[in-house]
Amino acid sequence: MDLEILHDYLVESKDLLQGAQEQTLRLETEPANDEAIASIFRAFHTIKGGAGFLEASHLVDWAHNLENLLDKLRSHSLPITSARIDAILKGIDVIEAMFQQLAEEKPPDPGPADLSRTIQDLAGIGNADAEHCDDPIASVTAPEKAPDNDEAAAQAATPSAPRVAETIENSLRVDANRLDAVLNQVGELVLLRNRLTSAVMQLGKESESMTRIAREVDLSVSDLQGTVMRLRMQPCRRLFQQLPRVVRDISRQLRKEVRLEIVGEDVEIDKTVVDALSGPMTHLVRNSLDHGIEMPEVRTAANKPATAVLRIAALHLGDRVRIEVSDDGKGIDRCAVTQKAIERGIITPEQAAGLSEQEALELIFRPGFSTKEQASDLSGRGVGMDVVKESTTRLRGRLSIDTQLGRGTRVAMEFPLSLAVLTVLYLRVRQDIYALPISAIDSLTDLDEGRVHRLAGRVTYRVDGTETVPLVDLGAILQNRPLRLGTESVEGVLTERGLFVVSEVLGNEDSVVKPIDFLTGRNLYQGATISGGGNVVLILDAGALSAASPASAEGVF
Repeated sequence: MDLEILHDYLVESKDLLQGAQEQTLRLETEPANDEAIASIFRAFHTIKGGAGFLEASHLVDWAHNLENLLDKLRSHSLPITSARIDAILKGIDVIEAMFQQLAEEKPPDPGPADLSRTIQDLAGIGNADAEHCDDPIASVTAPEKAPDNDEAAAQAATPSAPRVAETIENSLRVDANRLDAVLNQVGELVLLRNRLTSAVMQLGKESESMTRIAREVDLSVSDLQGTVMRLRMQPCRRLFQQLPRVVRDISRQLRKEVRLEIVGEDVEIDKTVVDALSGPMTHLVRNSLDHGIEMPEVRTAANKPATAVLRIAALHLGDRVRIEVSDDGKGIDRCAVTQKAIERGIITPEQAAGLSEQEALELIFRPGFSTKEQASDLSGRGVGMDVVKESTTRLRGRLSIDTQLGRGTRVAMEFPLSLAVLTVLYLRVRQDIYALPISAIDSLTDLDEGRVHRLAGRVTYRVDGTETVPLVDLGAILQNRPLRLGTESVEGVLTERGLFVVSEVLGNEDSVVKPIDFLTGRNLYQGATISGGGNVVLILDAGALSAASPASAEGVF
């Protein structure tokens, strides 16, 4: 088996199979959509042809059976029913498993025989039509001319075919590792640009020509950086494409009525985010269906529509992308969450007493937390939401949750458009220089001693008339020596995790994050970078700093 041909076949066929699944789900609401039927037929026809070339006989048989069923639906010889939709979707699952076996360079297994017979029966080819026929002979159609493969494909062609061919001609598949290598080289170029700019600035007015050259290099590197980063951008459609199937299967299993709305499929984000969020998005959807959305009779009794709405959206927010999963279900009871966390030993009653409303909600992201008394195949094992939190943090994102009892819940994740280059703010803590991602920062502020308070055993800072946030002293955490307000020069950096107290804010710069391999386990750093001055600077993790902040911060008084 030629591995290069196999790789190309799998890449193309997986795209075709995903498209077939999307169109099959579309048929449930648009059974008269002939274009969707033709698209599914073409997908199975193409998959079968490639499988035959690879001598994957069992895959050929499955694609052929599904092709036969689609051919009958396409010619309107058979009606589109729920049973036939189910059979096509289950057949797609089998083919997907066969693709995985091929990827492992193994010949595909025969697949479940009972499902194969069901598909043939539903196509009117087996012993009996599984839905309508009592007479086995009546279910066998007249020996019409079996469609030749090439003829069938030609019949299924649509006016969009030339556009598809043109798109394929103008596209080029590139191995992701090669893109990563180019991106790494551009990252090194960004660091060199920063150092060049810093060196030229130190020359002052002595060399105007060098200043002009440095400015031109800066513009060229910025353009190159933007172009290369766009190569890794992918539409959120890839992230959302599996969710309609998840919603369909789970809502039917739970006997709940759910309408799925997807917004922003064309919004683009870094490929790393798309690849990493497939599992977390499924967890969020399952959690909403199982925990958030009520049974139809419960919704009706509460004067709500029997059909719930589950909304998945992606939208641009400047240099960030926000992904939301929201429902109009029953919402989250903060008191119930806190009580369950105490029962499971995740927090103590004393810790619970000091939690804010938002901190109480965030308990659902703790490992081992679940409000279910008994585990099921959908939930109750205390895994899922913690995976969402961990993945968001690893991708340098921000996670938030909003809820209203009886109205619903919204979980939002924000990510930088690209993970290749990170814009950081340089900070000074006494003589040491650190960096903090700009994405973690809300604003900068001067510190006022009169706004420092102690609340429930914690030192907090009143940002304005309504918002009070934890005070995080970086001197105490990083140097074991608190910064002293009034006797030392200090500034405040407001983040989603609290107000960070530093000696001085120095300025921002694009950086490339390098991992710190010698630090094992949890630590206070996201990585390291090289500043424009050529010095190694540690990049701080805002979440880890907040968690490491001592309850008392006597140094600020």
